[in-house]
Amino acid sequence: MESTFAQDLQVPGSKPINDFYVFTEGGAAYMPNVGFKDATFISGSILGNNFSLGWSDFNLSTNLGYNVTAGFGYSFNKNISLELEAGFIQNTIPSYSANLDATWNGTSGSLNGVTVPVSGAYFQQIPICVNFVVCNPDLQVRPMVGIGLGFAPTKMELGTYTADFTAIGGDTVSLDLGSYTANPFLIKLKAGLGYSVNPNMDIGIRFFANILTGSDFGSGLKTDVYGVVGANANLTVRF
Repeated sequence: MESTFAQDLQVPGSKPINDFYVFTEGGAAYMPNVGFKDATFISGSILGNNFSLGWSDFNLSTNLGYNVTAGFGYSFNKNISLELEAGFIQNTIPSYSANLDATWNGTSGSLNGVTVPVSGAYFQQIPICVNFVVCNPDLQVRPMVGIGLGFAPTKMELGTYTADFTAIGGDTVSLDLGSYTANPFLIKLKAGLGYSVNPNMDIGIRFFANILTGSDFGSGLKTDVYGVVGANANLTVRF
């Protein structure tokens, strides 16, 4: 009975499975809030009085975004493959929040829970990594798992904040909060399931989690460890 079940799972047809393959994926990407390390962005002295201004508990909130990925791989045997992939991920940023901290001659105070709504803000990443993958291409239904290492050039556009003073007889003032870049280290975890359309092509679904660390955007903007998770449709072709 076990032998019959195993035969049913094999890819029909006599064409051999090729070692080289290409793949593409696309779908949704979710980035939980991105936290930044506490920092002082200005300090100095006025008429002999020392002061500083900074932030703590600085967090960016993001909306559900999208991602696309393409790559190629080589199967060393029936179960083990090595892949090189590159992708693109974008998540928009509706707002961020922080505590504003100030000191004056050693006396400190904070304005807690300040939320700043912004427009035109986003996170863009180009993850590039090498994956070690375990999968059996001889099966009709192909479960797979993998782990990858690489880096992810990142652009953080903090967008525009608009302050409205018309209620007190003033104007609206727009403040461009700048664009910043970083190159964090990337660890990628992936898993999924594919279905063989023919011996050298399958379609399926992939789930991934990108873990990023070491993002220094400059101007005191250094992140804690953060991540991106997502689900993609997948197409793999062997040649």
